[in-house]
Amino acid sequence: MSNGPTVLIEQANSRYTMYAVVEQDERTAYFYLYPAELQSKKYRMRACWLRNIQPGPAKRDSAAMANGDAPMLEARFSNHPEGKEPLKAELISIVWMPEEDGAAVLYDGKTLGVIPGWSLYSDEPAAYAADCIDADDNAIVFPLGEQGRNEQHARVAEAVSFRESWDDTEAPQWPVIQQQFISTYESHFGEIKQYFAIDNNQWPPMALGKFEKDNIVYFLSMGISIRPMPWVSYLYNENAAAYRRMELAMAVSKDDFTEEEIMKMAEGLSSMADIPWRHISWLGEGHTIASSKLPAPFESIVLSAALYNGESIALPEMYGDKVNLFWLSPVTLSERQFAHEKANGGYELLEKMIQDDVTHIVTKREAIV
Repeated sequence: MSNGPTVLIEQANSRYTMYAVVEQDERTAYFYLYPAELQSKKYRMRACWLRNIQPGPAKRDSAAMANGDAPMLEARFSNHPEGKEPLKAELISIVWMPEEDGAAVLYDGKTLGVIPGWSLYSDEPAAYAADCIDADDNAIVFPLGEQGRNEQHARVAEAVSFRESWDDTEAPQWPVIQQQFISTYESHFGEIKQYFAIDNNQWPPMALGKFEKDNIVYFLSMGISIRPMPWVSYLYNENAAAYRRMELAMAVSKDDFTEEEIMKMAEGLSSMADIPWRHISWLGEGHTIASSKLPAPFESIVLSAALYNGESIALPEMYGDKVNLFWLSPVTLSERQFAHEKANGGYELLEKMIQDDVTHIVTKREAIV
């Protein structure tokens, strides 16, 4: 049994939902992603072998696992069968993927190991290491390989570039993004009336613009789409770029609701902006979210782009991806229960709402189910 590992680096993502840790003992070094306590029942720890310090075993290191130690990688799967020098903590850094559900370890600026975000959701977890050269059916890690032959290299490079661009004080990103969205919204709903920061002084910057047109108050977000949502790359694979970024909107009739009621609904929208990253989740068409900020009889909202029946709004692309604009439509308890009765029930609820002439504009109405 080893003397126990030494932690070389530990770093949380921006919402403290996941922790990246590199540990090393006298035998081997590992990279781990741990879910925070609130997420630990939903997600499990993921591990990535980085290197053997001692000569690798000929067979699977079952004895180490039985003793509660991290297993060494078989010698034939490593590019250093006789072992390699221990990692130096001062050369290690962590880069989180933009979704913040996966991360990579860099060693002196070069990628040493990767745990992709989609591995968090898979029953067969995967990790990639630069010093791994082969694997079998029982592999605990796979070769990272050469650049151009494994997409993980590109994903890490994108993550590094993404983080560096937001650290660049000489070319700040937010003013450009902010103005693009405001200009787009003003072209449809007139001059912005009020501007609210909704990011709680956390990165990334997120805001809500208030507009008024034809006795309708509009609230439209900007900045939510800076980060792609977790889960989406796992669910949609090569089509993920069409679904992983969103902004939120709400249109409320001044004829039906008081100013106080309208502003409370806007508060509810603001609180939903960070849900995918606070809960390692995602939001899309037909999803429902409970809210205490709605006037009776409403108690939840359903997200929908399909309910919108106005002039087409082309949002600015974000890092080459389409940005979806989801309108928040309040629903009653019975409507939410209907949506939750079956798979894709949210879509069926939206179909009924559209058949009942419910649009993106929030008005007082009776329950439709």
